[in-house]
Parts: sequence; structure tokens; C-alpha cells
Amino acid sequence: MAGVLQIAGISAFVLVLIFVALTMRDVSSPSPVADEYSDEGELPIVGIFAPEPMARDVIVEATGTINVRNYIELIPEVSGRIVMVSRALRAGGSFAAGEVLIGIDESDFRLALDQANAEVVGAASNLLLQQTEGEVASRNYALLHPGEPVPALVAREPQIGQAQAQLMSAEARASAAKLDLSRTQMTMPFAGKVTSSVAEVGQMLSRGQSFGRVFALDSLEVTVPLGQDELQNLLPVEGREAFVYVGRGVTKDAIGYSAMVERVAAELDERTRFSKLYLRFKGNPNVSPGTFIDVKVIGPTVNESFEIPEAAEQGGGSIWIVIGNKLASVSPVIRSRSMNGLLVDAFDYGQGIVVGVVPSAYMGMRVRAVTVESPDE
Repeated sequence: MAGVLQIAGISAFVLVLIFVALTMRDVSSPSPVADEYSDEGELPIVGIFAPEPMARDVIVEATGTINVRNYIELIPEVSGRIVMVSRALRAGGSFAAGEVLIGIDESDFRLALDQANAEVVGAASNLLLQQTEGEVASRNYALLHPGEPVPALVAREPQIGQAQAQLMSAEARASAAKLDLSRTQMTMPFAGKVTSSVAEVGQMLSRGQSFGRVFALDSLEVTVPLGQDELQNLLPVEGREAFVYVGRGVTKDAIGYSAMVERVAAELDERTRFSKLYLRFKGNPNVSPGTFIDVKVIGPTVNESFEIPEAAEQGGGSIWIVIGNKLASVSPVIRSRSMNGLLVDAFDYGQGIVVGVVPSAYMGMRVRAVTVESPDE
């Protein structure tokens, strides 16, 4: 009898231990639906907004640098002593198209031109003489030998040909002398700026020796590195309108210089794997090469799009939306990022798009959605 009582006691003790263990497991391990609050007031509150689909332009904002397409070396085409230097021919100076930058002493070149012109006159006189003698000799031969052709030597055709060649040579030398004389005044066929110059009055310049460097104002261009995703969103890229902001950033109140995308680099940067856009200014703005700038490129129009603030973006480019008072995650097609936020293709967002971070959020989590007036804030 005592053994039976002992067995019963042990069994009861074991049952109590099992009950306690099960009870503690239920307390320590939350049920999958434990976060589904019985009271709606205990649900986490999320702010949502409902954007209207509209036609918007893709706007790509980036940074870049103002560069010069090519610099021009100032190299005289004749040798001589400088007698005039323009005030514009100093580092930082600006000059107009056709403005005389330096003048070289013309004395020797004028004498050379006078001599060449004299040779032209002499060669022309010799040609006239040969032609006249040839005509006389031809008439005499015809009187003595009626009906026979006049031989070339009698008509002095070789002498006439030689005189013609001498005249052409003299005229060529005169043209070269005139060209050298014109080269004593150096001009540029474009408006530009001077980056360096060592020219001074009295200095001797040698033909082919550089004495300065300039660039054309219309050779200024903007180089903008751009990722492949942004580049794809701008296709076709060439001819796109753009605005360049110098020293002020891309702001709503800032005024940018008008530009356009002229071309795209033929290859990617080896280190960054970025491409490069080359923008040409419309007009000649007063900007300096090497300046860092902000750029806004206007891309194609997306007919059905949403403008979403950055606060709505979650990790990995996804966003939360509310459907049936539960969270759902979507990954919209992002067309561009700008100061206005994200431009995405329109999609079904249910009750609205969540703004801000939702702590411990997960798919299907029940929430209480509250519409916000200003999603940007």
C-alpha cells in the first residue's frame, strides 16, 4: 500500500513539473499572432499619403567640372621683334575674335614684298617680250614659207613657256611675301581668354616658338560623371536640356546657365565604371575652367508617375504601403532622384504610402494608418 502511494506521489509531482514547464514556454515564446493587438488603440501608428499620378519629367541631378575642350598654343608663323602687345595678352585677359594680340616689326617683310612685286613686273615684261618676238618671227616665216606650219623654235614657244613659268614663280613669291607680312599681326578667329603669355615689346620671337596659351570661350564644356542607371533613364541622351549651377547648388531659387548634352563618352571610367556626359553652354557664361558645378539634366517625360519623398524609401529601394490595415512592401521603378525626392512609375499603393521608419516592421504587420498633410516633412 505504501509503494502505491509513493508511485502516485511521484506521478503527481511529474505532472506538476510538466504543467509548469508548458506554462513558462507559453509565456516566454510569443505566439505568431501575439502582436495582433486586441485593442485597435494599441496598434502602431504610421503616416501615409496618397500621391496623384501625373506626367513628370525625369530630372537627374549630378556634379561635374568645367573643362576646356582644347587649349591653343600661341606660335608665331614668322620671326621678328615684337613692337606691339595687346593689353588683353596677359594671363586672365579676354580678347575678341580678330583682335590683334601682338605686332611684329614689318620692315623686312615690306621690303621682301616690294622685291617680290618687282620680280613679278620683270617676269611679266619678259613674257611680253618673248610673245612679241615669237609673233614677229612667225609672220616672217610665213612670208618665206607660205602654207607651211611655223616651227616651235621659230615661234619661240619654249622661251614663251619658260617666261610664263618665271612669271608664275614670281607671283607665288609675291603672294608668300604678302602672307608673311600679314602674319606680323597675330589674331585669333574666336573670342577667348589667355591662360599664359610671356610676350613683351622688344622681345625677339622665332617662328614655331610658343610664347603663350589661350582657349576659345565656346570650347568651354561641362564634364559630368554619371552612373549607368541614371544614364539609362535619360536615353536618348544627346540633345537633352540641362542647367549648370556654379557655386550655389541646385536650389529652387537658384538661376543656372542653360546648356545641352552634346555627347556621351565612348567608354566607361576604368575605376568608377561611370560614363561621362559632355555639356555645351548656350552662350558664353563667365565661368572658369576647373570649377566644380552642380548640374540638372532634364530627361524624358513619364506620363504616369509619382513623386515620393526620400523619407518614404526603406532599405534596398523598397517602400511600405498599407493594404487592409497591414503593411506590404513594394519596390517601384525609380526613374530619378532629385531635391524633390524620388520619381517612380505609378503603381497600386492600396490605402497609401508609408512615410518614415516603422520600428520592427514586417510584411503583414497590422498598423493604424493616419493620413499626413505634408509628406516632405
